[in-house]
Amino acid sequence: MDEKTFHAYAAIVAQVYGIQLPSEKQALLEARLARLQNEHNGEGPFRDAESFLRWVREDRTGEAVRLLGEAITTHHTYFLREKDHFELFRDRTLPWLEQAAAPDRDLRVWCAASSTGEEAYALAMLLADYFSLKGEWEKTLLATDVSREVLEQAARGRYAKEAVAALPPSWQQAYFHRLSDDVQEVVPQLRRAVLFRPFNLMTEVFPFKRPFHVIFCRNVMIYFDRERRAKLVRKFYDSLVPGGWLFVGHAETVAPDMAPFRYAQPSVYRKPEQENEPRLAKGTVIWQRPAAQPAPVSVPQVSALPKEVAPSAGDKVKAPALPLEPQAAPGRLRLIVIGASTGGTEALAEVFQGLMPPLPPIVVVQHIPPHFSRLFAERLNAESRLEVCEAEEGMQLEPNHAYIAPGDKHVRVQKLGGMLLLSCASGAPVNGHCPSVDVLFRSAVVLRERALGLILTGMGDDGAAGLLAMREAGAHTLGQDEGTSVVYGMPRAAWLMGAVERQLPLSVMASALTAYARQE
Repeated sequence: MDEKTFHAYAAIVAQVYGIQLPSEKQALLEARLARLQNEHNGEGPFRDAESFLRWVREDRTGEAVRLLGEAITTHHTYFLREKDHFELFRDRTLPWLEQAAAPDRDLRVWCAASSTGEEAYALAMLLADYFSLKGEWEKTLLATDVSREVLEQAARGRYAKEAVAALPPSWQQAYFHRLSDDVQEVVPQLRRAVLFRPFNLMTEVFPFKRPFHVIFCRNVMIYFDRERRAKLVRKFYDSLVPGGWLFVGHAETVAPDMAPFRYAQPSVYRKPEQENEPRLAKGTVIWQRPAAQPAPVSVPQVSALPKEVAPSAGDKVKAPALPLEPQAAPGRLRLIVIGASTGGTEALAEVFQGLMPPLPPIVVVQHIPPHFSRLFAERLNAESRLEVCEAEEGMQLEPNHAYIAPGDKHVRVQKLGGMLLLSCASGAPVNGHCPSVDVLFRSAVVLRERALGLILTGMGDDGAAGLLAMREAGAHTLGQDEGTSVVYGMPRAAWLMGAVERQLPLSVMASALTAYARQE
């Protein structure tokens, strides 16, 4: 390809797609066109670069330009790329979105330049987890890309096993199923939650009828010149509701003269709630992680996105507290009690990693040997936002704290005036166990409708009768479903007995507890 031909291609690509092809990209363009020629056996307009260029210039159907766009665009991505964006979306954007979209319950989220779908499906999983217990919401997410080829691939929702393995286990279990030894497929209900459509960001006027609450457009504008970036940023601004969020790539910035966005944190911007709201100077942060708390190195569960963190001994890794967060749960719940056995340590770890304060006190019975209960409490303390400790006799229960039953003592909850206290005492096994889930659950009956009981994976039937007593007293009761239980024994016994008000997969359990805790 001679220099003149290359510059002719570069001019067309810039005009149609906004992508800049400097001279050093000539080898890349030649390689991409050679692959296109090979796919079409070098016939007709695919004979050489000059023939294809002629077709691009003369074709009136748009097919030639589309094929050129397919050839020159880059579609490298992976699940949870730039993880801090997903953390912020979970911690700050979703609670705001629930309030902003409350009047018509219509969530409008646009994943622009969605490529092969990993980003769009991750956002859809976060939306599904957060709104799982909040009634009917329209939460279909729009995902667009200039390439029809990658959109077709994304709509199929099929990914290599290794790619899906990077996701938290709860998401793998809830949102994927095994298609073959090497391929995992997104479950149909999640595929239906994402609408994949072709769209060119260089379109002069965006055709959307209603503004979006959130726009993700990451690692795209780095290919545009400044003039095109400025025009696109302004169109994004005009396409957002007041207060709406714009996420761009870590290597991208939105200059103050492009649009009057407020700077939230690196690569995240917000449209002011009011048009005349004063613009903050670049570098002014309206939210950031507290300096005293290290940022988690992986994305926690949203409301159900587990945080896969391996803290060093003695380190306490905490997710950031939200600004002005109340110290106690505002809802009617005063207590959450949880029982688990076989498979329960990992299930509890997943739930705790996704819990979002403010929450009422949580008391846990996990069938576990003495000494290991203290180590387990220390692990949960390091991996969650709550203060977690091994239960001791006479402890007063406090909001945003969790208490793990010692491996050789029954634990009961007692009321003393307006206080809740713990009783820890040795005793004969109940249902073959000490500590026993039944003992804990039966003690929680005293709180009636102000308690919530949860029974997780485990062998046998410990906890079923106690959970039934709680439900009959007016408490909410939840059970882990069969599909996500390591052993569907205890949850099954409670379900068949009528003790479980609602069965849920483990992936949404944290968001369910948070939702119940905040109900008035």
